[in-house]
Parts: sequence; structure tokens; C-alpha cells
Amino acid sequence: MALARFNPDRGSVRGYRRSHPLAYIIRELPARLEALAPDLRCTANGRLLDYGCADVPYRRLFPKSVEYLAADLPGNPNANVTINPDGSVPLDEASVDAILSTQVLEHVADPGLYLSECRRVLKPAGRILLSTHGFMVYHPDPVDLWRWTSAGIREAIERAGMRVVCFEGIMGLTASGLQLVQDGIRYRLPARLRPAFCAAMQTLVAVADRHESDESRNRNALVFALIAEKPASI
Repeated sequence: MALARFNPDRGSVRGYRRSHPLAYIIRELPARLEALAPDLRCTANGRLLDYGCADVPYRRLFPKSVEYLAADLPGNPNANVTINPDGSVPLDEASVDAILSTQVLEHVADPGLYLSECRRVLKPAGRILLSTHGFMVYHPDPVDLWRWTSAGIREAIERAGMRVVCFEGIMGLTASGLQLVQDGIRYRLPARLRPAFCAAMQTLVAVADRHESDESRNRNALVFALIAEKPASI
């Protein structure tokens, strides 16, 4: 199980550039996750697990009083919980109020185990905010294993014993198509032309996505984000 990964949401932390090849999703993904975060219902005195935390870009979304368990593989100085070799976390059953999982699921060896572990450590009626890829170019960091359809990610969540309560696509079909066209062309260009090319393409991506309906985006998107809930009684 590998949780080190390439994350579009990191751009908002490291600095936004209009010529970045993922400029649009770098802007949109953190904004949508911030809008969804209150629906996690993690109180000021709650306990939250960031499962695959990387550089902890979303700690800012939660009160300082929240007990923030940042879990990752050994060697991450930002983590305060070390993930076990089998991919599980050394936490008791029903011990956290909420889980955050951003751009992790596509990189884990066993998504079913990962989601089952989420259910295990959540308290009854606890919630998870999860984002993962629909369309995306292959990006091993160190591995890149999975993609989901809108129905497929819902099915995976339900098989793990949780209920989807909120679901949305981020960056719809036309915009994602333009993104993939850009990704297919950009490395063929001389290095000096790539920033201008990406800036132009990312402008087109943004325009295209503004004209996508929510219904269409929720069926087909570059990234899917959802909130799911563990049953209140088991």
C-alpha cells in the first residue's frame, strides 16, 4: 500500500501558477473540499484521521482543537501516525469521528481493505470525506493503480459498509477531455513553449467547465468527491 502520491490539491499550498499543467483543478479541488468539509460534522473537540496525509494541506479546514491524526507511511515528517505494513492504521475500532482521504485511493494496492479500515475506525454515524480520480493521466508516485466511474466509486463505498450522503464531480467531461489533450501534447513541445501552451489550455479548461451542468459533471469528471457515513447502529 503506497500513500505517497501526486496530488493536484498540493498546488494550492505550494503556490498557484496559471501555466501549471493542472492549474484549473489545483484551484477547484481545494475549494470544493473546503465547501464539503463542514458536512463531515467533526466538532471542535472531535478526532479526525487524515488517512494518507502527505503534507497535510487540509489541516487548516478544521479547528485547532480537533485532534488531528495525520497518518502516512514511515518517513513522512508531517505524520503523527504510522501506517502498518498491511495498510491498516494502529487505531482502535470506532475511535475517530471523521476521516479525510484526498487523492489517496487511486494509489493504494487494495482499495477494499482501505475503505474497510475507514469503516472500522469510524464511530457509528461517523463520516468520511473522500476524493479520488475519475479521468486522469497515469502518474505513478510511486504507484498509480486505479480509476473510477461515478457508479464504481459509489459501489466501492457501499461494499465497504458505508452510505454515500453527498456526491459531486469536479471538472466535467469536456474540460477533462481538454485536459487529456493537453497532457498528450505538452511533452512533445519544446520546453520553452510548454508554459504558454498550458496557460492557454487551462484557460480553455476553465471556460469549458463553466458551461458543464452539475448533473453531467456528477456522471463524468476528472475527480470525484463524496461524503459517506458509517451506519449509526451495527
